[in-house]
Amino acid sequence: MLRVKFLRSLRCYTLRNFLGGITRELSILSQRKYISAAIIIIACTTSIFAALVLHEVRNLQNYMGYIAENGKSALFHEEFINQDIAFRLSRAFSKQADSGSYGEEKAKLLCQHIETVGAIFGFNLVARTIVNLEGTLQTRNKACEAWSRDVPALPVINEMETAASSKYSFSNYTGYEFNNTRYYIDLAHNYIYINHLVNTFDYAFNNWLVADDNRINIVRSAHTITIDDNALEDLIQGENIVTHIYNDGYTKQNIISMITPVFLDGKIKGLLITDITVHDLATSFITPDRPLLWKFLSLYVTDNTTGGNIIFHKPILKSRDIINYKDDMTQYYTLHAKLDAIYVVMANIWLVVLYVLATWLMLRYARQQFNRQRSLSRDNITDAMTGLYNRKVITPELEQIIRSIVERNIPVTVVAIDSDGLKRINDTLGHHMGDRAIQFLGLALAQSIRKSDYGIRLGGDEFALILIDSNLAKTRDVIARVQEQLLSIDQEKLVSFSWGGYQLQRGDTLETAMHKADELLYQHKRSKYEERR
Repeated sequence: MLRVKFLRSLRCYTLRNFLGGITRELSILSQRKYISAAIIIIACTTSIFAALVLHEVRNLQNYMGYIAENGKSALFHEEFINQDIAFRLSRAFSKQADSGSYGEEKAKLLCQHIETVGAIFGFNLVARTIVNLEGTLQTRNKACEAWSRDVPALPVINEMETAASSKYSFSNYTGYEFNNTRYYIDLAHNYIYINHLVNTFDYAFNNWLVADDNRINIVRSAHTITIDDNALEDLIQGENIVTHIYNDGYTKQNIISMITPVFLDGKIKGLLITDITVHDLATSFITPDRPLLWKFLSLYVTDNTTGGNIIFHKPILKSRDIINYKDDMTQYYTLHAKLDAIYVVMANIWLVVLYVLATWLMLRYARQQFNRQRSLSRDNITDAMTGLYNRKVITPELEQIIRSIVERNIPVTVVAIDSDGLKRINDTLGHHMGDRAIQFLGLALAQSIRKSDYGIRLGGDEFALILIDSNLAKTRDVIARVQEQLLSIDQEKLVSFSWGGYQLQRGDTLETAMHKADELLYQHKRSKYEERR
Protein backbone atom coordinates (compact mmCIF):
# COMPACT_ATOMS: atom_id res chain seq x y z
CA MET A 1 0.00 0.00 0.00
CA LEU A 2 2.77 2.43 0.88
CA ARG A 3 4.50 1.65 -2.40
CA VAL A 4 1.31 2.32 -4.46
CA LYS A 5 0.75 5.66 -2.72
CA PHE A 6 4.37 6.64 -3.31
CA LEU A 7 4.19 5.81 -7.03
CA ARG A 8 0.88 7.63 -7.39
CA SER A 9 2.21 10.75 -5.71
CA LEU A 10 5.37 10.50 -7.83
CA ARG A 11 3.32 10.43 -11.04
CA CYS A 12 1.19 13.37 -9.94
CA TYR A 13 4.28 15.34 -8.96
CA THR A 14 5.91 14.62 -12.34
CA LEU A 15 2.89 15.62 -14.41
CA ARG A 16 1.79 18.75 -12.63
CA ASN A 17 5.14 20.17 -11.65
CA PHE A 18 7.52 19.11 -14.38
CA LEU A 19 5.13 19.36 -17.33
CA GLY A 20 3.64 22.56 -15.95
CA GLY A 21 5.64 24.84 -13.70
CA ILE A 22 9.11 23.53 -14.52
CA THR A 23 8.37 23.57 -18.28
CA ARG A 24 7.78 27.31 -18.12
CA GLU A 25 10.17 28.29 -15.33
CA LEU A 26 13.25 26.47 -16.62
CA SER A 27 13.08 28.53 -19.81
CA ILE A 28 14.65 31.41 -17.84
CA LEU A 29 16.67 29.45 -15.32
CA SER A 30 20.41 29.73 -15.23
CA GLN A 31 22.63 26.88 -14.14
CA ARG A 32 22.43 28.17 -10.57
CA LYS A 33 18.67 27.96 -10.64
CA TYR A 34 18.85 24.40 -11.94
CA ILE A 35 21.01 23.49 -8.93
CA SER A 36 18.36 25.02 -6.67
CA ALA A 37 15.70 22.95 -8.41
CA ALA A 38 17.84 19.83 -7.97
CA ILE A 39 18.19 20.53 -4.25
CA ILE A 40 14.41 20.82 -3.95
CA ILE A 41 13.93 17.53 -5.79
CA ILE A 42 16.42 15.71 -3.56
CA ALA A 43 14.88 17.25 -0.45
CA CYS A 44 11.38 16.15 -1.50
CA THR A 45 12.30 12.58 -2.41
CA THR A 46 14.46 12.24 0.69
CA SER A 47 11.61 13.49 2.88
CA ILE A 48 9.23 10.96 1.36
CA PHE A 49 11.82 8.20 1.75
CA ALA A 50 12.52 9.16 5.38
CA ALA A 51 8.80 9.27 6.18
CA LEU A 52 8.28 5.79 4.73
CA VAL A 53 11.27 4.37 6.61
CA LEU A 54 10.07 5.96 9.86
CA HIS A 55 6.63 4.48 9.28
CA GLU A 56 8.16 1.04 8.75
CA VAL A 57 10.23 1.36 11.93
CA ARG A 58 7.10 2.28 13.89
CA ASN A 59 5.30 -0.73 12.43
CA LEU A 60 8.18 -2.93 13.51
CA GLN A 61 8.07 -1.41 17.00
CA ASN A 62 4.38 -2.34 17.16
CA TYR A 63 5.23 -5.80 15.86
CA MET A 64 7.63 -6.26 18.77
CA GLY A 65 4.62 -5.73 21.03
CA TYR A 66 2.75 -8.39 19.08
CA ILE A 67 5.65 -10.82 19.56
CA ALA A 68 5.64 -10.13 23.31
CA GLU A 69 1.88 -10.62 23.65
CA ASN A 70 1.89 -13.77 21.53
CA GLY A 71 4.74 -15.24 23.58
CA LYS A 72 3.07 -14.40 26.86
CA SER A 73 -0.12 -16.08 25.59
CA ALA A 74 1.85 -19.23 24.82
CA LEU A 75 3.45 -19.25 28.28
CA PHE A 76 0.12 -18.54 29.93
CA HIS A 77 -1.30 -21.54 28.11
CA GLU A 78 1.57 -23.67 29.42
CA GLU A 79 0.81 -22.43 32.92
CA PHE A 80 -2.81 -23.43 32.40
CA ILE A 81 -1.73 -26.88 31.18
CA ASN A 82 0.48 -27.34 34.25
CA GLN A 83 -2.37 -26.43 36.57
CA ASP A 84 -4.84 -28.63 34.70
CA ILE A 85 -2.52 -31.65 34.87
CA ALA A 86 -2.04 -31.05 38.61
CA PHE A 87 -5.82 -30.97 39.06
CA ARG A 88 -6.32 -34.21 37.11
CA LEU A 89 -3.44 -35.81 38.97
CA SER A 90 -5.17 -34.95 42.25
CA ARG A 91 -8.32 -36.66 41.00
CA ALA A 92 -6.32 -39.72 39.90
CA PHE A 93 -4.68 -40.00 43.36
CA SER A 94 -8.06 -39.68 45.03
CA LYS A 95 -9.49 -42.41 42.82
CA GLN A 96 -6.45 -44.60 43.48
CA ALA A 97 -6.84 -44.10 47.25
CA ASP A 98 -10.44 -45.34 47.00
CA SER A 99 -9.39 -48.58 45.25
CA GLY A 100 -8.73 -50.33 48.63
CA SER A 101 -7.39 -53.86 48.55
CA TYR A 102 -7.36 -53.92 44.75
CA GLY A 103 -4.82 -51.12 44.81
CA GLU A 104 -2.68 -52.89 47.40
CA GLU A 105 -2.52 -55.98 45.21
CA LYS A 106 -1.36 -53.98 42.20
CA ALA A 107 1.26 -52.25 44.38
CA LYS A 108 2.65 -55.60 45.53
CA LEU A 109 2.91 -56.76 41.92
CA LEU A 110 4.75 -53.60 40.95
CA CYS A 111 7.17 -53.95 43.83
CA GLN A 112 8.31 -57.23 42.36
CA HIS A 113 9.89 -55.16 39.57
CA ILE A 114 11.58 -52.58 41.76
CA GLU A 115 15.01 -51.43 40.55
CA THR A 116 18.02 -50.10 42.43
CA VAL A 117 20.98 -47.99 41.39
CA GLY A 118 23.21 -47.44 44.39
CA ALA A 119 21.02 -45.93 47.10
CA ILE A 120 18.28 -44.98 44.59
CA PHE A 121 15.17 -47.14 44.24
CA GLY A 122 12.39 -46.82 41.66
CA PHE A 123 11.19 -47.76 38.20
CA ASN A 124 12.68 -47.23 34.74
CA LEU A 125 15.93 -46.15 36.35
CA VAL A 126 18.05 -47.05 33.31
CA ALA A 127 15.61 -48.28 30.66
CA ARG A 128 11.87 -48.62 30.32
CA THR A 129 10.87 -51.78 32.21
CA ILE A 130 7.41 -50.72 33.40
CA VAL A 131 5.40 -50.51 30.17
CA ASN A 132 2.62 -48.30 31.53
CA LEU A 133 5.11 -45.75 32.88
CA GLU A 134 6.84 -43.56 30.28
CA GLY A 135 9.15 -41.68 32.64
CA THR A 136 11.55 -42.44 35.48
CA LEU A 137 10.64 -42.67 39.19
CA GLN A 138 13.48 -42.16 41.72
CA THR A 139 13.30 -42.42 45.51
CA ARG A 140 15.34 -43.22 48.62
CA ASN A 141 12.24 -44.60 50.36
CA LYS A 142 12.55 -48.36 50.63
CA ALA A 143 8.86 -48.79 51.48
CA CYS A 144 7.87 -49.72 47.93
CA GLU A 145 4.28 -50.67 48.69
CA ALA A 146 3.62 -47.18 50.05
CA TRP A 147 4.65 -45.21 46.98
CA SER A 148 4.02 -47.84 44.28
CA ARG A 149 0.27 -47.35 44.83
CA ASP A 150 0.70 -43.93 43.17
CA VAL A 151 2.22 -45.35 39.98
CA PRO A 152 -1.08 -46.01 38.10
CA ALA A 153 -1.96 -42.31 38.44
CA LEU A 154 1.38 -40.93 37.15
CA PRO A 155 0.72 -41.44 33.37
CA VAL A 156 -1.63 -38.45 33.63
CA ILE A 157 1.50 -36.29 33.52
CA ASN A 158 2.45 -37.67 30.10
CA GLU A 159 -0.88 -37.09 28.42
CA MET A 160 -0.93 -34.81 25.38
CA GLU A 161 -1.68 -31.13 25.89
CA THR A 162 -4.87 -31.42 23.86
CA ALA A 163 -6.12 -33.98 26.32
CA ALA A 164 -5.13 -31.68 29.18
CA SER A 165 -7.37 -28.90 27.93
CA SER A 166 -10.92 -29.25 29.12
CA LYS A 167 -13.58 -29.16 26.41
CA TYR A 168 -15.40 -26.60 28.57
CA SER A 169 -12.42 -24.28 28.89
CA PHE A 170 -12.23 -20.83 27.29
CA SER A 171 -8.60 -21.57 26.48
CA ASN A 172 -8.29 -22.93 22.94
CA TYR A 173 -4.68 -21.92 22.37
CA THR A 174 -3.12 -24.37 19.95
CA GLY A 175 -0.50 -22.15 18.38
CA TYR A 176 2.66 -24.04 19.31
CA GLU A 177 3.68 -27.47 20.52
CA PHE A 178 6.09 -27.74 23.43
CA ASN A 179 8.25 -30.62 24.58
CA ASN A 180 8.26 -29.70 28.24
CA THR A 181 10.08 -31.45 31.02
CA ARG A 182 7.62 -32.05 33.86
CA TYR A 183 8.36 -33.39 37.34
CA TYR A 184 6.11 -34.62 40.09
CA ILE A 185 7.63 -34.33 43.61
CA ASP A 186 5.69 -36.45 46.10
CA LEU A 187 5.97 -35.04 49.62
CA ALA A 188 4.02 -37.89 51.20
CA HIS A 189 6.17 -40.76 50.01
CA ASN A 190 9.45 -38.99 49.21
CA TYR A 191 9.86 -39.73 45.48
CA ILE A 192 10.30 -37.81 42.24
CA TYR A 193 8.84 -38.71 38.86
CA ILE A 194 10.10 -37.12 35.59
CA ASN A 195 7.98 -37.45 32.45
CA HIS A 196 10.75 -39.01 30.34
CA LEU A 197 13.42 -41.65 30.85
CA VAL A 198 16.52 -40.62 32.81
CA ASN A 199 19.58 -42.83 33.17
CA THR A 200 20.04 -42.85 36.91
CA PHE A 201 23.69 -43.82 36.52
CA ASP A 202 24.17 -40.43 34.85
CA TYR A 203 21.92 -38.31 37.02
CA ALA A 204 19.92 -38.55 40.23
CA PHE A 205 17.69 -35.74 41.53
CA ASN A 206 19.46 -35.56 44.87
CA ASN A 207 18.36 -32.00 45.63
CA TRP A 208 14.80 -33.30 45.98
CA LEU A 209 15.62 -36.69 47.43
CA VAL A 210 17.23 -35.25 50.61
CA ALA A 211 14.75 -36.05 53.40
CA ASP A 212 14.29 -35.42 57.10
CA ASP A 213 12.59 -38.31 58.93
CA ASN A 214 11.74 -39.91 55.58
CA ARG A 215 10.06 -36.72 54.37
CA ILE A 216 11.37 -34.36 51.73
CA ASN A 217 12.56 -31.06 53.21
CA ILE A 218 10.59 -28.75 50.93
CA VAL A 219 12.18 -25.58 52.31
CA ARG A 220 15.70 -26.80 51.68
CA SER A 221 14.90 -28.29 48.28
CA ALA A 222 12.90 -25.28 47.10
CA HIS A 223 15.80 -22.92 47.71
CA THR A 224 17.93 -24.96 45.31
CA ILE A 225 15.69 -23.67 42.49
CA THR A 226 15.63 -20.06 43.83
CA ILE A 227 12.14 -19.86 45.26
CA ASP A 228 12.12 -16.86 47.58
CA ASP A 229 10.56 -17.04 51.05
CA ASN A 230 7.35 -15.22 50.16
CA ALA A 231 6.72 -17.46 47.15
CA LEU A 232 7.54 -20.55 49.22
CA GLU A 233 5.06 -19.52 51.86
CA ASP A 234 2.40 -19.02 49.18
CA LEU A 235 3.23 -22.46 47.71
CA ILE A 236 2.83 -24.13 51.10
CA GLN A 237 -0.55 -22.38 51.38
CA GLY A 238 -1.56 -24.03 48.09
CA GLU A 239 -0.92 -21.28 45.51
CA ASN A 240 0.66 -21.69 42.09
CA ILE A 241 4.05 -19.99 41.80
CA VAL A 242 6.88 -19.32 39.35
CA THR A 243 10.54 -19.52 40.34
CA HIS A 244 13.32 -17.06 39.63
CA ILE A 245 15.78 -17.90 36.86
CA TYR A 246 18.17 -20.61 38.07
CA ASN A 247 20.72 -23.01 36.63
CA ASP A 248 19.22 -26.46 36.36
CA GLY A 249 21.53 -29.24 37.53
CA TYR A 250 19.98 -31.73 35.11
CA THR A 251 20.03 -29.73 31.83
CA LYS A 252 22.91 -27.39 32.87
CA GLN A 253 20.89 -24.47 31.46
CA ASN A 254 19.21 -21.42 32.96
CA ILE A 255 15.51 -22.18 33.23
CA ILE A 256 12.26 -21.02 34.86
CA SER A 257 9.94 -23.45 36.62
CA MET A 258 6.16 -23.31 37.10
CA ILE A 259 5.08 -25.08 40.29
CA THR A 260 1.52 -26.18 41.11
CA PRO A 261 0.47 -28.04 44.32
CA VAL A 262 -1.21 -31.44 43.97
CA PHE A 263 -3.84 -32.16 46.63
CA LEU A 264 -5.27 -35.27 48.26
CA ASP A 265 -8.08 -35.01 50.80
CA GLY A 266 -7.60 -31.25 51.00
CA LYS A 267 -3.90 -31.46 51.86
CA ILE A 268 -0.83 -30.93 49.69
CA LYS A 269 0.41 -34.33 48.59
CA GLY A 270 3.06 -33.17 46.13
CA LEU A 271 4.21 -30.58 43.60
CA LEU A 272 3.92 -30.61 39.81
CA ILE A 273 6.80 -28.73 38.17
CA THR A 274 7.05 -27.68 34.50
CA ASP A 275 10.41 -26.34 33.32
CA ILE A 276 10.52 -23.51 30.77
CA THR A 277 13.79 -23.92 28.89
CA VAL A 278 15.58 -21.98 26.18
CA HIS A 279 13.82 -24.10 23.57
CA ASP A 280 10.42 -23.51 25.15
CA LEU A 281 10.92 -19.74 25.23
CA ALA A 282 12.03 -19.72 21.59
CA THR A 283 8.96 -21.77 20.68
CA SER A 284 6.74 -19.28 22.53
CA PHE A 285 8.10 -16.16 20.86
CA ILE A 286 8.90 -17.44 17.36
CA THR A 287 7.56 -15.40 14.40
CA PRO A 288 6.37 -17.96 11.82
CA ASP A 289 4.68 -15.21 9.79
CA ARG A 290 8.02 -13.39 9.38
CA PRO A 291 10.81 -15.98 9.11
CA LEU A 292 13.32 -13.41 7.84
CA LEU A 293 12.71 -11.13 10.83
CA TRP A 294 13.25 -14.08 13.20
CA LYS A 295 16.76 -14.54 11.82
CA PHE A 296 17.75 -11.00 12.89
CA LEU A 297 16.01 -10.92 16.26
CA SER A 298 17.69 -11.00 19.68
CA LEU A 299 15.49 -12.26 22.53
CA TYR A 300 16.27 -12.75 26.19
CA VAL A 301 14.52 -12.65 29.56
CA THR A 302 16.00 -11.00 32.65
CA ASP A 303 15.11 -11.66 36.28
CA ASN A 304 14.29 -8.33 37.93
CA THR A 305 15.27 -9.64 41.37
CA THR A 306 18.34 -11.84 40.85
CA GLY A 307 19.69 -10.27 37.67
CA GLY A 308 19.84 -13.65 35.97
CA ASN A 309 18.93 -13.98 32.32
CA ILE A 310 18.01 -16.53 29.69
CA ILE A 311 19.19 -15.73 26.17
CA PHE A 312 16.93 -17.88 24.00
CA HIS A 313 17.48 -16.50 20.50
CA LYS A 314 20.38 -14.80 18.71
CA PRO A 315 20.52 -13.22 15.21
CA ILE A 316 22.48 -14.92 12.46
CA LEU A 317 24.27 -11.62 11.74
CA LYS A 318 24.94 -8.78 14.13
CA SER A 319 25.50 -5.11 13.26
CA ARG A 320 23.50 -2.55 15.23
CA ASP A 321 20.15 -2.78 17.00
CA ILE A 322 17.63 -0.41 15.41
CA ILE A 323 14.76 -1.41 17.72
CA ASN A 324 15.13 -2.15 21.44
CA TYR A 325 11.81 -3.26 22.93
CA LYS A 326 11.13 -4.11 26.58
CA ASP A 327 8.05 -5.69 28.11
CA ASP A 328 7.33 -6.48 31.78
CA MET A 329 6.10 -10.05 31.49
CA THR A 330 5.52 -10.47 35.27
CA GLN A 331 6.75 -8.81 38.45
CA TYR A 332 9.78 -11.10 38.17
CA TYR A 333 10.65 -10.97 34.49
CA THR A 334 11.35 -8.48 31.70
CA LEU A 335 11.42 -9.49 28.05
CA HIS A 336 14.02 -7.82 25.81
CA ALA A 337 13.50 -7.92 22.03
CA LYS A 338 16.11 -6.31 19.79
CA LEU A 339 15.95 -6.11 16.00
CA ASP A 340 19.10 -5.67 13.94
CA ALA A 341 19.35 -2.91 11.33
CA ILE A 342 20.33 -5.46 8.67
CA TYR A 343 16.74 -6.73 8.61
CA VAL A 344 15.32 -3.25 8.06
CA VAL A 345 17.69 -2.72 5.14
CA MET A 346 16.92 -6.13 3.60
CA ALA A 347 13.17 -5.83 4.08
CA ASN A 348 13.09 -2.35 2.53
CA ILE A 349 15.71 -2.69 -0.19
CA TRP A 350 12.98 -2.05 -2.76
CA LEU A 351 12.32 1.30 -1.11
CA VAL A 352 16.01 2.24 -1.25
CA VAL A 353 16.16 1.29 -4.94
CA LEU A 354 12.96 3.19 -5.66
CA TYR A 355 14.25 6.26 -3.83
CA VAL A 356 17.55 6.29 -5.73
CA LEU A 357 15.89 5.56 -9.09
CA ALA A 358 13.12 8.13 -8.63
CA THR A 359 15.58 10.83 -7.55
CA TRP A 360 17.87 10.08 -10.49
CA LEU A 361 15.02 10.08 -13.00
CA MET A 362 13.60 13.35 -11.70
CA LEU A 363 17.02 15.04 -11.74
CA ARG A 364 17.67 13.72 -15.23
CA TYR A 365 14.28 14.90 -16.42
CA ALA A 366 14.82 18.30 -14.80
CA ARG A 367 18.14 18.62 -16.62
CA GLN A 368 16.48 17.74 -19.93
CA GLN A 369 13.75 20.28 -19.33
CA PHE A 370 16.31 22.91 -18.37
CA ASN A 371 18.27 22.38 -21.59
CA ARG A 372 15.11 22.30 -23.67
CA GLN A 373 13.63 25.44 -22.19
CA ARG A 374 16.91 27.30 -22.51
CA SER A 375 16.96 26.40 -26.18
CA LEU A 376 13.31 27.38 -26.62
CA SER A 377 13.84 30.72 -24.91
CA ARG A 378 16.55 31.55 -27.44
CA ASP A 379 14.10 30.86 -30.25
CA ASN A 380 11.49 33.06 -28.57
CA ILE A 381 8.61 30.63 -28.13
CA THR A 382 6.31 33.20 -26.51
CA ASP A 383 3.69 35.06 -28.50
CA ALA A 384 4.23 38.79 -27.87
CA MET A 385 0.59 39.78 -28.30
CA THR A 386 -1.09 37.24 -25.99
CA GLY A 387 1.68 35.88 -23.78
CA LEU A 388 0.79 32.33 -24.87
CA TYR A 389 3.19 29.96 -26.61
CA ASN A 390 3.68 30.46 -30.30
CA ARG A 391 3.90 27.77 -32.98
CA LYS A 392 7.57 27.13 -32.21
CA VAL A 393 6.62 25.29 -29.02
CA ILE A 394 5.39 22.38 -31.13
CA THR A 395 8.65 20.46 -31.29
CA PRO A 396 9.62 16.76 -31.54
CA GLU A 397 10.41 16.91 -27.83
CA LEU A 398 6.83 18.01 -27.07
CA GLU A 399 5.54 15.31 -29.43
CA GLN A 400 7.55 12.70 -27.49
CA ILE A 401 6.27 13.97 -24.15
CA ILE A 402 2.65 13.83 -25.30
CA ARG A 403 3.10 10.34 -26.77
CA SER A 404 4.63 8.99 -23.52
CA ILE A 405 1.79 10.51 -21.47
CA VAL A 406 -0.88 8.91 -23.71
CA GLU A 407 0.92 5.54 -23.54
CA ARG A 408 0.57 5.68 -19.74
CA ASN A 409 -3.23 5.92 -20.20
CA ILE A 410 -3.31 9.58 -19.12
CA PRO A 411 -5.87 11.47 -21.27
CA VAL A 412 -4.60 14.33 -23.46
CA THR A 413 -7.00 16.51 -25.46
CA VAL A 414 -6.14 18.96 -28.24
CA VAL A 415 -8.55 21.88 -28.69
CA ALA A 416 -8.62 24.06 -31.82
CA ILE A 417 -10.08 27.57 -31.25
CA ASP A 418 -10.90 30.22 -33.83
CA SER A 419 -12.30 33.71 -33.32
CA ASP A 420 -15.64 34.40 -35.03
CA GLY A 421 -15.97 37.51 -37.22
CA LEU A 422 -12.45 38.88 -36.85
CA LYS A 423 -12.48 40.13 -40.49
CA ARG A 424 -15.69 42.06 -39.81
CA ILE A 425 -14.09 43.69 -36.74
CA ASN A 426 -10.99 44.66 -38.74
CA ASP A 427 -13.08 46.04 -41.61
CA THR A 428 -15.59 47.98 -39.52
CA LEU A 429 -13.69 48.93 -36.34
CA GLY A 430 -10.09 48.81 -37.47
CA HIS A 431 -7.17 46.47 -37.08
CA HIS A 432 -6.35 47.82 -33.62
CA MET A 433 -9.73 46.53 -32.41
CA GLY A 434 -9.06 43.20 -34.12
CA ASP A 435 -5.78 42.97 -32.24
CA ARG A 436 -7.63 43.81 -29.07
CA ALA A 437 -10.10 40.98 -29.69
CA ILE A 438 -7.21 38.54 -30.16
CA GLN A 439 -5.65 39.76 -26.89
CA PHE A 440 -8.95 39.32 -25.03
CA LEU A 441 -9.32 35.74 -26.28
CA GLY A 442 -5.67 34.91 -25.52
CA LEU A 443 -5.99 36.29 -21.99
CA ALA A 444 -9.18 34.31 -21.37
CA LEU A 445 -7.47 31.14 -22.55
CA ALA A 446 -4.40 31.74 -20.38
CA GLN A 447 -6.54 32.27 -17.28
CA SER A 448 -8.64 29.15 -17.90
CA ILE A 449 -5.93 26.49 -18.22
CA ARG A 450 -3.53 24.94 -15.70
CA LYS A 451 0.24 25.24 -15.55
CA SER A 452 0.54 21.70 -16.88
CA ASP A 453 -1.45 22.62 -20.03
CA TYR A 454 -0.23 24.34 -23.21
CA GLY A 455 -1.97 27.42 -24.65
CA ILE A 456 -0.69 28.20 -28.15
CA ARG A 457 -1.41 31.01 -30.62
CA LEU A 458 -0.90 29.42 -34.01
CA GLY A 459 -1.27 32.67 -35.90
CA GLY A 460 -3.87 35.38 -36.55
CA ASP A 461 -7.01 34.43 -34.63
CA GLU A 462 -6.20 30.69 -34.51
CA PHE A 463 -5.40 29.13 -31.15
CA ALA A 464 -4.75 25.62 -29.84
CA LEU A 465 -4.86 24.13 -26.37
CA ILE A 466 -3.07 20.94 -25.31
CA LEU A 467 -4.77 19.81 -22.09
CA ILE A 468 -2.86 17.26 -20.00
CA ASP A 469 -4.82 14.74 -17.91
CA SER A 470 -8.07 16.01 -19.42
CA ASN A 471 -10.74 14.08 -21.31
CA LEU A 472 -13.52 15.59 -23.46
CA ALA A 473 -15.80 16.09 -20.46
CA LYS A 474 -13.15 18.12 -18.63
CA THR A 475 -12.40 19.97 -21.89
CA ARG A 476 -15.98 21.30 -21.97
CA ASP A 477 -15.41 22.64 -18.46
CA VAL A 478 -12.31 24.48 -19.73
CA ILE A 479 -14.33 26.03 -22.61
CA ALA A 480 -16.98 27.08 -20.12
CA ARG A 481 -14.30 28.81 -18.03
CA VAL A 482 -13.00 30.60 -21.13
CA GLN A 483 -16.49 31.92 -21.84
CA GLU A 484 -16.85 33.06 -18.22
CA GLN A 485 -13.48 34.83 -18.39
CA LEU A 486 -14.55 36.62 -21.60
CA LEU A 487 -17.67 37.94 -19.89
CA SER A 488 -15.49 39.81 -17.38
CA ILE A 489 -12.65 40.74 -19.75
CA ASP A 490 -14.48 41.66 -22.95
CA GLN A 491 -16.78 44.48 -21.83
CA GLU A 492 -17.32 45.54 -25.44
CA LYS A 493 -18.60 42.10 -26.51
CA LEU A 494 -16.12 41.92 -29.34
CA VAL A 495 -15.13 38.28 -29.08
CA SER A 496 -16.93 35.10 -29.84
CA PHE A 497 -15.27 31.87 -30.86
CA SER A 498 -15.76 28.37 -32.21
CA TRP A 499 -13.92 25.30 -31.04
CA GLY A 500 -13.32 21.64 -31.63
CA GLY A 501 -11.75 19.13 -29.25
CA TYR A 502 -10.14 15.77 -29.95
CA GLN A 503 -8.77 13.32 -27.33
CA LEU A 504 -5.59 11.59 -28.46
CA GLN A 505 -5.53 7.82 -28.84
CA ARG A 506 -2.48 5.58 -28.82
CA GLY A 507 -0.60 5.97 -32.11
CA ASP A 508 -1.93 9.48 -32.77
CA THR A 509 0.57 12.19 -33.55
CA LEU A 510 0.13 15.74 -32.35
CA GLU A 511 -0.26 16.90 -35.96
CA THR A 512 -3.02 14.34 -36.57
CA ALA A 513 -4.82 15.40 -33.42
CA MET A 514 -4.67 19.09 -34.36
CA HIS A 515 -6.09 18.32 -37.82
CA LYS A 516 -9.00 16.40 -36.30
CA ALA A 517 -9.60 19.16 -33.81
CA ASP A 518 -9.65 21.67 -36.73
CA GLU A 519 -12.27 19.59 -38.54
CA LEU A 520 -14.46 19.58 -35.45
CA LEU A 521 -13.94 23.32 -35.06
CA TYR A 522 -15.20 24.01 -38.60
CA GLN A 523 -18.16 21.71 -38.01
CA HIS A 524 -18.97 23.83 -34.97
CA LYS A 525 -18.52 27.04 -36.97
CA ARG A 526 -20.77 25.79 -39.81
CA SER A 527 -23.47 24.71 -37.39
CA LYS A 528 -23.45 28.18 -35.79
CA TYR A 529 -23.69 29.78 -39.25
CA GLU A 530 -26.63 27.55 -40.22
CA GLU A 531 -28.40 28.45 -36.99
CA ARG A 532 -28.05 32.16 -37.78
CA ARG A 533 -29.50 31.55 -41.28
